[in-house]
Amino acid sequence: MKNYIKVAAALALTFGLAGCDLDPVVTDNVTQERHDELIGNPETQPKVAKAALAKVYSIFQDFYDSHDDFGLKAFHIATDLMCEDVAYQNWNWFQFDYQIDNRMENYRRTRSTWGQFYDVIAKVNLHLETYFAQESDDPEVMASKGEALALRGISYFHLVNFYQHTYKGHEDALGVPLALKSTDENLPRATVKEVYAQIIEDLKYAVDHCHNTGVRTDVDRAVAAAYLAKAYAQMEDWANVKTYAVIAQEGGTDKVSEPARGWDIGQPDILWGYDINSQNSTLWASYWSHMDHFLSRGYAAGGKTKLIYNYLYNQIPKSDSRRKLWIDKDSLPEVAMQMLAQTHNSGMKKLDDLDNFEQVKFIAGEAGMEQDYCFIRVQDPILLEIEALVELGDLANAQAKLTAFASKRDPKFKAPTTQDELRKEVRFQRRIELWGEGTNWFDMKRWKETIDRTKGYTIKDKNGKDIQVVSNHKESARKVMRTDDKNFLHKLPIKEINANKNLVQNP
Repeated sequence: MKNYIKVAAALALTFGLAGCDLDPVVTDNVTQERHDELIGNPETQPKVAKAALAKVYSIFQDFYDSHDDFGLKAFHIATDLMCEDVAYQNWNWFQFDYQIDNRMENYRRTRSTWGQFYDVIAKVNLHLETYFAQESDDPEVMASKGEALALRGISYFHLVNFYQHTYKGHEDALGVPLALKSTDENLPRATVKEVYAQIIEDLKYAVDHCHNTGVRTDVDRAVAAAYLAKAYAQMEDWANVKTYAVIAQEGGTDKVSEPARGWDIGQPDILWGYDINSQNSTLWASYWSHMDHFLSRGYAAGGKTKLIYNYLYNQIPKSDSRRKLWIDKDSLPEVAMQMLAQTHNSGMKKLDDLDNFEQVKFIAGEAGMEQDYCFIRVQDPILLEIEALVELGDLANAQAKLTAFASKRDPKFKAPTTQDELRKEVRFQRRIELWGEGTNWFDMKRWKETIDRTKGYTIKDKNGKDIQVVSNHKESARKVMRTDDKNFLHKLPIKEINANKNLVQNP
C-alpha cells in the first residue's frame, strides 16, 4: 500500500485557482506564501480547498492503465459483467471480468482497483492535512472538509467490497488497510467492521456538514447520504438505510428513462456525475465507447455490445415502458427503427444489424464520447428506502412507495402484499431500473444471491407451439456461482504484498 500512499507526496501545494471567486482574483499558480495566506483565512480557505480537490475528482474519470480502466464507470461495467444481468457475447475488453476470472494478484483489474481508490485516499489524506490541519467550527470550512471525507468514504466502500465478501457474516474478516494519514505505510489489513466504521464516520461527517449544492459534479450532502445508505444496506442496518436514503432523495427527482434519454449531468435524477468534454474525454477508453453501439466509433460500435440477460428481460411485464430500453425486434420494432434513424454508426443500416436484447438505455447521441458520466442516480436511494421499509416490516408504506415508483413505468403495476413477495419485487425493480449502472454486483453480494447465467424460458410461436429459448450468455460464460465464492474476492496486488510484509493475502 505504501506505493499509493507515497503518491500523495506529489500533490503540489500550488494550484490554478482561476474561477474560484477569490478576492483579490487569483488567475495563476500561487506562491507557497500566498497559498498559506489564503488557507489561513476562513473566507478563502474553502475556495482554495475546492480548487485543489479537482485533482481528486479527476481520478474517478481519468484513464488509468488500459482501455478497460477509466475510473468509476469502468468499475461499473466490470462489476455488472461479473453478475448475470448483462450478457456479453462478442467480447474483448472486460472479458475476464465477464468470465469471473480477474482476481489474481498479478492481474490488471486487481492492480487498478487497488491503485485508483488508494490514489483517491492518499490525495484526500494530504488534502485534509494541508487545508484542515486546524479544527474549525466555521460552517463553510466544515462543509469543504466533509466533501473530501466523503470521497474517502466512497473509496473505502468500493475497496472493502472488492477485497472481502459482504459485511454481514464477515464482520471480523480481513478488509483493507485503513490509511488515514499521508505518512501511513506498511499497515495491516483492518477488519471489515473497522473499515465500515470509518466509511460511516467519513460519510456521516459529510451529511452533517455539507449542503446540497445542486452542482452534479460535487459530492454534496445528498451524494454522501446515498452512499451512506448503500453502506448501511451492506450492514443490513435498515433503520439507517431508511434515514439516509430519504436524505439522499433531497438531491434529485425521479425520471422515467426512455431509449436514448440523454445523460448530461443536468438531468434531474442524476445525483453525481462528471462533466465530460473535449479536453478530458478518454475516447475509446470510455464508458460510451464500451456501451453505445450507435456511435460512429468505439468498441461497442465495432460489435462488442452489451445485452440484457434474456431471462431477466422476459420477466419484465409487457406493459412496463422499460422494456423499450433494450432491442426487441419482434415485439417493439418501432424502438429499433427509431434507433437506426438516429445512429451515427455507418455499419448499422437495417434491423439485422441489431442484436435482440442489446441496450439502448445508454446512448450518447450527438455528444458522442464527450457525453457526461452518471455515477449515481436518485432512483438508487428511492429503491433503498423501499427495501428498508420492507425489511423493517412497514409493509403498507413499502407497498405505497413501490406502487408510486413502479406505476410510473408500468401503469398496470400492482404491489404484492406479503413481506417475502415485496422483497422479491423491490430486488427485481432494482435490477431493471439500475441495469448497467454498477449496482448489481454490490446488491447480489449483500442479498447473498447465486449468480445463474444458465436459465432459459419458454415462449409461444405464432401457431401456439412452445419454443425453448436458451440463455443469451456466451456458452463458455454460463456459470452458476455463489456470491461468497472466492472468485468474487480479489487478491491483493502482488506489488503491495511484496512491499508490505504486514499484508495477508486472500485465499
